[in-house]
Amino acid sequence: ESILSRIRSFECSQKNAVLVPVATLGLGGMLVCWLRSRRKTKTIEMGDGWWGSGERPLRGKEDESIRPFKIETSDKEIEDLHYRLERARYTPPLEGAAFHYGFSSSYLQRVVAYWRNQFDWRKQVEILNKYPHFRTTIEGIDIHFIHVKPSYIPHGQAVQPLLMIHGWPGSFYEFYKIIPLLTEPARHGLNEGDVVFEVICPSIPGYGFSEAPHQQGFDSVATARIFHKLMNRLGFKEYYLQGGDWGSRITTNMAQMLPQSVKGLHLNLIFVGKQSLGRMISVMLGAYVPWLVGLTREDVRRMYPFMQKNIYGILRESGYLHIQATKPDTAGCGLNDSPVGLAAYILEKFSTWTDKSFLDKDDGGLESKYSLDELLTNVMIYWVTSSIVSSMRYYKENISKDPTLSAYDRVGVYVPTGIAAFPQELVHAPRAWAKMVFKNIVTYSYMPRGGHFAAFEEPKLLAQDIMRFVRKVEQL
Repeated sequence: ESILSRIRSFECSQKNAVLVPVATLGLGGMLVCWLRSRRKTKTIEMGDGWWGSGERPLRGKEDESIRPFKIETSDKEIEDLHYRLERARYTPPLEGAAFHYGFSSSYLQRVVAYWRNQFDWRKQVEILNKYPHFRTTIEGIDIHFIHVKPSYIPHGQAVQPLLMIHGWPGSFYEFYKIIPLLTEPARHGLNEGDVVFEVICPSIPGYGFSEAPHQQGFDSVATARIFHKLMNRLGFKEYYLQGGDWGSRITTNMAQMLPQSVKGLHLNLIFVGKQSLGRMISVMLGAYVPWLVGLTREDVRRMYPFMQKNIYGILRESGYLHIQATKPDTAGCGLNDSPVGLAAYILEKFSTWTDKSFLDKDDGGLESKYSLDELLTNVMIYWVTSSIVSSMRYYKENISKDPTLSAYDRVGVYVPTGIAAFPQELVHAPRAWAKMVFKNIVTYSYMPRGGHFAAFEEPKLLAQDIMRFVRKVEQL
């Protein structure tokens, strides 16, 4: 009996030796899955809003119709522009200053002379109207967008809906060169036959032909909700998103708000503004032992010397931001009254945000990357719609709030994400920093050239990177 009891106790201890670790692993696995599921389901509340004039109507459903829209002009509009251009006053520039003090008034006079005597706004309106334009009413304001479908779809191929969102001081027009590359890639030498898109490019409310909000508080989260509603109204349950500048913030919020609707998020600028001890250590050690803090040699080349590129450089380029985030209407009223002032204010950004070295050029390097027709068409979209003030207000609505209290700052992005890091972008965010916010980075590309206005400046490079990203997502 003594021997049998010992055998039984040994068998029992053996079972416990196996069962206890198994049970522990099982419970641990369940706990990890539970924690992961809790983390993944954390989203921004979609909420609702009203941005129309006056109180929201108590009764009656909003008109959800999609209405064709056409950009038009008139003799009166053009005559008024010419009248103002002819009466502009200029301050002589400092000798040898180039663009170091802002837009050179010598070159500005050349731009204005072209604008007055050679620029053909009627012709540019025809170009703008080559894609189908629409408007629809969402949360009390009219939302403008273009919707371009491929003219030919190979048999059995799925067309991917892609929402592309611009920023400031850009517009939907920034995407006019990339749209044909995405909707008809084979025709433009992008041998990417397995990926084709239909592209939707809205104007942010308060920009261009989208109505400006009449109420205070219209931020990127409200914009994200409106654009989700737009895509649903167009019949899309799932779609891809792409953005830079404000478009990056808006599309990121869309991914945080309804991740189940977002098949993938592609960005050419990312915001990782939340500071941390780890980030400080990364900055301090990155120049000496980059591998220790997850940085690559290319990260180091783009980020250092850190103070010069990330502190002084940003301070030099962000004076406008402080004005627009505090008192946008004061500066805006002057820009809204003077086309010459408006052009100087906007086009200066297309100089140094495209390439930092353009500070040293007398013409700001503007015509090395863009034509004056392209640049002035973007300025005209702001001019004819009187939208510069409402576009500037967007900074106050988004930046004047404490970011640590914002819901989106505490919510990660778990949808598949592609990042195109252009070398002349205002700030560089290495992958090691990006993954603190974007938890599912599928592609991260060091682009060979290009700056802030990627779709406008390097449409083919950006199109290729979007396609590479989408192809990988579709294969997951």
